[in-house]
Amino acid sequence: MAEPKVVFFNALSDEYRPLILDKAPPGINLITAPIGMDEAKKIELVQDADFLMVFPGKLPDAVMRAAKKCRLIQVLSAAYDEINLKLAKGLGIPVANNGGANSVAVAEHTIMAILAAHRRLVPYANHVKAGGWRASQNRKVDVFEFEGKMLGLLGIGNIAQKVARRARAFDAQVQYFDKYARLSPVQQEALGAKPVSFEELLRTSDVVSIHVPLTKETTHMIGRRELSLMKPNAVIINTARGGIIDEGALFDALQSGTIAAAALDVREHEPPDPNDPLSKLDNVIATPHTAGPTLESFPKRAVNGFANIMRVWNGEPPLWTAQFE
Repeated sequence: MAEPKVVFFNALSDEYRPLILDKAPPGINLITAPIGMDEAKKIELVQDADFLMVFPGKLPDAVMRAAKKCRLIQVLSAAYDEINLKLAKGLGIPVANNGGANSVAVAEHTIMAILAAHRRLVPYANHVKAGGWRASQNRKVDVFEFEGKMLGLLGIGNIAQKVARRARAFDAQVQYFDKYARLSPVQQEALGAKPVSFEELLRTSDVVSIHVPLTKETTHMIGRRELSLMKPNAVIINTARGGIIDEGALFDALQSGTIAAAALDVREHEPPDPNDPLSKLDNVIATPHTAGPTLESFPKRAVNGFANIMRVWNGEPPLWTAQFE
């Protein structure tokens, strides 16, 4: 039986690439290529490919059209927003994500961001690094505990459920809004998470954490109106995709005291302008889209990705596929 040809476009460093390649099963023809390769060379490479694997999830339309034998586009990230899903649907190629392989990493980052925002970790650390000690002689009490706070999760997928479980260890309360999914009563009891409306979540949460994909529907899901509904001491966390928040509205809300703080691992434009005022606010924690990539998450991505490819090769339907709009 012929071996499946898998073309893996990636931007991984020499340190991380083996964490993926070492998990490749025997009996596949795996070809790795830099994601920045000339498009004409990519087209030549994929013409007889059975599968395309990408990390990060960027794939030009012309390359997708050239992959006429392709049976699955396997993305090793959690989202598909950089893949033209409409084109993939037209070509009859399913697109799958990493099946929650980075969910632990993102959940841990989310909890870290919540605690750091509540304790003003970054500004105080920077103050000490700059040679200071006391923030002021008459410092107001502007640090808070997470215990007893209400955590509102926008979305209740793999990552959000792990965040909920970890938040309960801090004796926080948990509620969630998800337009398309609802936990079973057993799951809700296990996680201590109750479903609420979008507006109620915004009004009553001390922390709002975003865990939805970026789609036409969720673009600027959090704008001026939504921010105005939140508590003045509320914190917003975004480890999903930057475009879900209207950054202009967020800047104004943070500067005016409409909400207290934000922790942003993702931005509308990445990288953001070095002079971007949002990143410079004292009540913003900004990290460079690093919630998901950890040393432990890469082998998990690889195992899930290769297993999904072999499922399709063996005639089974793929897992974790995008719902085409």
